[in-house]
Amino acid sequence: MAADFVARLGSRAAVPGEVRSHWGVPEYVELMAREEGIADELRRIASGDARALRRLNPERLLALLRALARPPAAELNKARLAAASGIPATTISPYLEVLVEVGLLRLLPGCRASVAKRVIGRPRAILTDPAVARHLSGATVDELVELRGRSRLAPLLTGVVVDELLRQRETSAVDYRLSHLRERNGLAVDLVVELPDDTVYGLEVRTAASLRPHQFAGLEALAARAGWRFRGGVVLNTGSAGHEFRPGLWGLPISALWDWDATPPGR
Repeated sequence: MAADFVARLGSRAAVPGEVRSHWGVPEYVELMAREEGIADELRRIASGDARALRRLNPERLLALLRALARPPAAELNKARLAAASGIPATTISPYLEVLVEVGLLRLLPGCRASVAKRVIGRPRAILTDPAVARHLSGATVDELVELRGRSRLAPLLTGVVVDELLRQRETSAVDYRLSHLRERNGLAVDLVVELPDDTVYGLEVRTAASLRPHQFAGLEALAARAGWRFRGGVVLNTGSAGHEFRPGLWGLPISALWDWDATPPGR
């Protein structure tokens, strides 16, 4: 059966505390470990016919990809990207559009649910291939596995989660919109699943294997704001088991996205 994480969240048969996973940080990093052929692959994409027809500069396109990965999964700030890639800010949009067209880039929109207030609406830029994102970010596999590399691993894991949920949305039994939330008052939630009835789930992505109360702070603030519109909140982490923090707030292994029943690694 195809994975359908959002539908499973809403199922009465779902018991987060029973979820088990064989995945840990090394297994998640392995999703990003591919190195061979990436540079040649990117150069072929940058110099392909679709780019040539738009008269885009292949070197600038590659420079933009590098800028998008430093850091990965960041909000789309065209001025920053223009400065980092050498592309004039007035002409950067066609380069971004091409990356979306060829499937290297997804733009995760800002939250539009009614529970959001004074939203900073810039999308987050997600590179769809985690190995490409890691390669362009300059992070090594060994570094990401070690504790000192967790700050660099965090946005890469967020990219994995976003891309997986957007991929599942195409065949999900549940109609949903995926967004991120950052408000001018400081409230931020990594991902918001917006449902047609104006209810929401909140998701946070963490590299830690253990759960701590502060990891739920954003979800609790969203729950207080949303009231009955809040269906639940999940901290996705690298731990080996699900856990109910309190009713409506759970911790789950990231691997539950594609394998709720937690068979050994390997999608």
